[in-house]
Formats: sequence, structure tokens, C-alpha cells
Amino acid sequence: MTALRRLLNSIDRRLDRNSLHEPLTRSERPPGGGVPCLVSHALEQAVKTAHQFDPDARLKHVLAPQGVARDGAARRWEFVFDLPQRRAKLLSQWYLDGDPKFGRFGRECFDASLRPFPPPESPLAQAVAQGRLPYSQCAAAWREERRRTPDLPLGLRDSDAVMGDLLRLGLQADAGGWVLRNALLQPGGHVWLAQVGDTSLHCRFS
Repeated sequence: MTALRRLLNSIDRRLDRNSLHEPLTRSERPPGGGVPCLVSHALEQAVKTAHQFDPDARLKHVLAPQGVARDGAARRWEFVFDLPQRRAKLLSQWYLDGDPKFGRFGRECFDASLRPFPPPESPLAQAVAQGRLPYSQCAAAWREERRRTPDLPLGLRDSDAVMGDLLRLGLQADAGGWVLRNALLQPGGHVWLAQVGDTSLHCRFS
């Protein structure tokens, strides 16, 4: 039975042409130097790339892992999208590489990494490959994953306005070692969240 299911799974996989089956990466390095940017600038590029892979792409996470300057600009922004039609996740990263020969702030870089769901190394993917589960379990698990985290609105507040709120709430933006990301508070819905050690501050997301 396992051998037969493995054969059927292989056939179903080949017939499933919409889904992503292998990881993909894409990198862009525009000429010239770059400067830290607001989240709107980085998100515009991320959405454009996501829609090239899947017009139904849905934003799931936003992160400034190195914090944000007082004017709302950051040296690095990261976005995660679900690609429903491709059954895949997309990580988009806008950042400055810091190479001084490209200018004071470095060169503007944009990387996109697509991963199929479930990841090839996951227990579910291994069970399907070995014929212990039917291929249809991948689609069922993807539907559950899509429900697990809510979609974020693309009309989010720009990071300069967000920083204005957070500074008024007492954020020490120059201290370093903090991150800015989206969060879901119940009740309250989506918020921008500044995480500073064990302390967090939040304000309206959109």
C-alpha cells in the first residue's frame, strides 16, 4: 500500500502545476547607493514581487529587525507573504549592504526567497514523499496554515507616523537593540509593536 501511495503521490505532484515544489530565490541590486527608507518604499517593491509570483498574494508579517530611526527610516525591512495559488511562502528583504564604496549608507538590496509549503524537510512533506500520507494532505495543511495567521492590510500606516506615536509613548529610539513589527492584539486587532527587551509599546497599524 505504501509503494502504491508513493506512486500516486508522485503522479499527483506532477499534475499539481500551480504549486511551488522547489525553493526559489531572486535578488536585485539597483545601481548606485541607497539610504534608509520608510516602510512604504520597501513594501512597494515587496508587493510588486509577490504579485509577480501570485496575484492573490497576502501580506502576513512586517518586521524591522534592526529598529527604526526617529524619522521612521530603517536600514532593513522584512515581509512575509502567503502565495495562496502557489502554496508557498515568500520572504522579501529590503536592506542596505553597508559597503562604503557604494555611498555613505551602502547599496540598496532586495532579496526574495520562496519556500513551498510544507517545507521539503518537514515531517509532513517527508511522510507524503514516503507514501505514508496522501498528497492531498499538503493542500489540507495549507488551508489550515492560511487560517492560522490573519492577512494584514496593505494600507498600513507609514513608519514615520508610527514612530511619531511611539516616541510620544516613551520609546527610546536611539537605544538600539529593539525591533518593530506587526502584532495582533485581542481585542484591538492589528497594531505596530515596538519590542524593547521585556517592554513593548504599540500603536495603530492602519
